[in-house]
Amino acid sequence: MRSHLKLSVAVTAATLAMTLAAPVASADTASTDSQRSGNHEKRPLDSQNINVHVTAFGYNDNDDGNGNYGTAQIAYPQIHNEATEDLGTYDHPATFATDPGEFAPGTRIYVPYLQKYFIMEDGCAACSSDWHNGVYHVDLWMGPAGMQPESALGDCEGSVTQDSGIIANPDPGLPVDTTPMFSHGQCTVVHH
Repeated sequence: MRSHLKLSVAVTAATLAMTLAAPVASADTASTDSQRSGNHEKRPLDSQNINVHVTAFGYNDNDDGNGNYGTAQIAYPQIHNEATEDLGTYDHPATFATDPGEFAPGTRIYVPYLQKYFIMEDGCAACSSDWHNGVYHVDLWMGPAGMQPESALGDCEGSVTQDSGIIANPDPGLPVDTTPMFSHGQCTVVHH
């Protein structure tokens, strides 16, 4: 089980102003115009393809930030009050977790091999560790907000784990598969 540590981050007006004033790199110019920070590029502000380590988590292995597992509590609520798969569309994205320095809370991503949109609403300790070592890592929520059969959920989480390209800040209108990834105690994820 991975620990999904909730990280509390206060966004100040100055930080927000600096972010909004920063130059925006397009997907076509990102490789030549992006600034570097440590071992990785700064988070993208415009639609951009990025190679990331993708993992998944669910109710059983999510914690409330205090080491209490079995919760749908999220650290950065944006459009949901708790973690959810929702429909996976642009307007109804599923929850994902990562380090807030990698993708700011509220950032949408699109995962092509799942044909789903996600929104950053939670922290992830493993993602933060990877991010600080120069590796993009996103953790996708799957399943309902309740305890699930442990081995079935774990196996399903493993089935979506891979290094893959995603689209950060995607345009709406990309193909979407609204099939839940985990439903009724079973893995129902569809790979495209």
